[in-house]
Amino acid sequence: MVKIAFNTPTAVQKEEAQQDVEALVSRTVRAQILTGKSTIYRGEMCFFDSEDPSNSLQGGEPYFLPVTEEADIREDDNIAIIDVPVPSFSHSDPAAIIHDFEKGMTAYLDLLLGNCYLMPLNTSIVMPPKNLVELFGKLASGKYLPHTYVVREDLVAVEEIRDVSNLGIFIYQLCNNRKSFRLRRRDLLLGFNKRAIDNCWKIRHFPNEFIVETKICQE
Repeated sequence: MVKIAFNTPTAVQKEEAQQDVEALVSRTVRAQILTGKSTIYRGEMCFFDSEDPSNSLQGGEPYFLPVTEEADIREDDNIAIIDVPVPSFSHSDPAAIIHDFEKGMTAYLDLLLGNCYLMPLNTSIVMPPKNLVELFGKLASGKYLPHTYVVREDLVAVEEIRDVSNLGIFIYQLCNNRKSFRLRRRDLLLGFNKRAIDNCWKIRHFPNEFIVETKICQE
C-alpha cells in the first residue's frame, strides 16, 4: 500500500469548509461533470441515530437527524452524480459521489481533503438511476419524508490508483489529477478488523430508501 501523510481536519477547518463548500462543489463537480442539459433533484431523509448520547436519554422524544443531498441522475448514461453538502446537525463530511452502472464503479470525492476513493458499485445498496428518479420525485412531492434507518459500511483505502482514465468519462473528470485510492471493506481485509486507524471520516447519503453511513479510513 502506498501511504500518504495528512492532517485530520479540525473543527475550524470544517467550519471554513462549510462556508466554502458550495463554491467548491461548483468548481470540482458541476464545472467538470454537470454539463449540458440535466435536471438537479433535491431531497431529504431523516433517521434516528441510536449512537447519539442525546437519544439514549429515557423519557425524551427521539431526535431524527436530517440528511440532505442533490443529485444529477442520467438514465441514458446509467449514472447518478450526488452532491452531499456539509450537514447542519450531524457529524458527516461533504462529498461528491458518482455511481456509474455502466462501469460498475462508485467514486467518492472527499471535499475537505480533495482525494478520490473508488470501489466496485454495490448494487445491493445503490438503486438504479430509474428508481432513484422515482425516489427523488416522491421526496420532492413533500408527501414522502420517511423516518428511515441507517446502513453502515466500513471501508479502508488499500492502495493508490495512479491512472483513472479507464474508469469512464464521469469518474475520470471527477478524479483526474487528484490522489485516488482503491477501497475495500474492512471485514474482508485480513488483520484490519481489530486495527485502529485514526484518519477516518464519514459520509451520510441515501442511494436507496434508507441512509447509508460510509466510513472511510486511511493509514
